[in-house]
Amino acid sequence: MTIRDIDQQIKKFNLSEEAIKQIENVRSSEPSRKVKSGGKNVPGFYPSKKMGVTIQFESHKLELAAIYEKNMTLMS
Repeated sequence: MTIRDIDQQIKKFNLSEEAIKQIENVRSSEPSRKVKSGGKNVPGFYPSKKMGVTIQFESHKLELAAIYEKNMTLMS
C-alpha cells in the first residue's frame, strides 16, 4: 500500500488518532519473529529491491506466490 492508499483508508473508516499511531508503528517496525519451518511448510526469504528489505515467508506455495503476484502488479 502506498501512503496515499493508507490515507484514503483512514478517511474512509474515520480512524482515531490512536488507531493511526498504531498503524504507523506496525508499518515501521521490524517483524516480531523469524519464520520457522514446520512439518509441511518451506520457509525462505525474498529480497525486495523496491522496499530495500528482505521479506520472510513461511509458505513457498501460498505466501511466496502472493509476494511474486504483488511484485508483478507493482512493476506493471
